Amino acid sequence: MRNYTKKLRGPIAILGAGGFIGINLLNKILQYRKDVVGFSSNPNNNWRIKQNNIPAKNIAKCDLLKKEDIASLIKKYKPKTIFNLAGYGGYSKQKDVERIYQTNFQSTVNLIEELKKNKFSSYIYAGSQSEYGLNSAAPSEDSKLLPNSHYAVSKTAVSYLLNYYGKIEKLPVVHLRLYSIYGPWEEPDRLMPVLIDNVKIGKLPHFVDPSISRDFIYVDDVVEAMLVVAERLCHSGKRMKRAHPESDSGVASFPRMTLYGEAFNVASGKKTTIKELAYLVKKIFKIKQTPVFGSMKNRIWDLKDWYGNPSKMNRFIGWKAKISLKEGLEKFYQYEK
Repeated sequence: MRNYTKKLRGPIAILGAGGFIGINLLNKILQYRKDVVGFSSNPNNNWRIKQNNIPAKNIAKCDLLKKEDIASLIKKYKPKTIFNLAGYGGYSKQKDVERIYQTNFQSTVNLIEELKKNKFSSYIYAGSQSEYGLNSAAPSEDSKLLPNSHYAVSKTAVSYLLNYYGKIEKLPVVHLRLYSIYGPWEEPDRLMPVLIDNVKIGKLPHFVDPSISRDFIYVDDVVEAMLVVAERLCHSGKRMKRAHPESDSGVASFPRMTLYGEAFNVASGKKTTIKELAYLVKKIFKIKQTPVFGSMKNRIWDLKDWYGNPSKMNRFIGWKAKISLKEGLEKFYQYEK
């Protein structure tokens, strides 16, 4: 990731730096350069920021629900590369419908309109697998979006917004649809942290319906995907070749693609059922207990098959997930220990 990070045009801004993905991205960038600022609505009381001991000069307060805060941010820092990982509504406890749309959609409009006043090189937005909604079994980016929650609708709206900004206004923006990310600094009550906490004491938690599937992707892979796409936007986003230009006949046969305004799935492409996950964990960590399924209620928006198709990212960006589920679980366990 070092080369991609070094090539980004600075200063770099990370919105939602106090979140799970945001703190991982901020830590990674800080390994290689210092012209990055993470923004949070309440950094002084954010447990991730406090426990990571982020230098004060690399953290700032910004309430994305306030236009004046956004304007002040852009005027003071003049960021060239922007990662917008801020969001609300992705957890079942986040039920304020008005806030969902204000945080996910309206703040994006306000932010990009301010960014337009200063030239910027790359804007990466963290979308969601939820945008596909009922059409959730390995959809491509061209598949129909059938969102089944307010959160999913708001993220879908942003994908259309960024398509407009990229294709019509020719702005360097990209929408990434992220799948089931796990790893260090995830919310403690989510599946994988609960799973690892139980593993540390030689147990398994209770699971939902064993046939439900997910596309699990380790957070380091997601961070790399974001950095790669941001670097491409900074240096070659207007006219993007396929990463693998040769057809089966050995003859180059590809159109150039305008990267601006595009959406990409960030996924492993592997379907894993809850039953497969449980027995994989049992095997890796030598747990004697037999998994118990169906003792937890599914969330309202849960779907049976929820896994991705990352082929577009591979063809045009040259990225694919590198960390297997087995390796990711082992890495997460060692980190938590």
